[in-house]
Amino acid sequence: MWIWIGLAGGLLIAEMLTVDLLFASLALSAAAAALANWLGLNAAMQGVFFGLFALVSILLLRPIVLKHIKKRTPLQATNVQALIGAVALTLTEVDSHSGRIKLGGEIWSATSRRGPIPAGKSVHVIQIDGATALVTQDKE
Repeated sequence: MWIWIGLAGGLLIAEMLTVDLLFASLALSAAAAALANWLGLNAAMQGVFFGLFALVSILLLRPIVLKHIKKRTPLQATNVQALIGAVALTLTEVDSHSGRIKLGGEIWSATSRRGPIPAGKSVHVIQIDGATALVTQDKE
């Protein structure tokens, strides 16, 4: 019985290193074999317990658990990436060298590649470079 328990512990350690649930499935199988030993079954029956539990846990339980573990929330843009495409208001004229916009309640430095944009115009952020937003004017 101690051999099966030791094997189960070793397999759980291996699972912690891989996090793929393969070794955890085999550890469960080793625990089932240890239970068979505790019930007084011979070595052949312990091997059968190990094999059956391995088949059931690897082929049936593991895919179900992996599916639930891999469920994730949809990726959402955060931080600077969330500002790309946002609408801002020009506070000063924005040209290829300088300008100021109000973006998300904050004042940002801004530049424009397509010529000057007068103050008071609505613009879209197309890129963030450090603390400077590259903007383009909305079509009116």
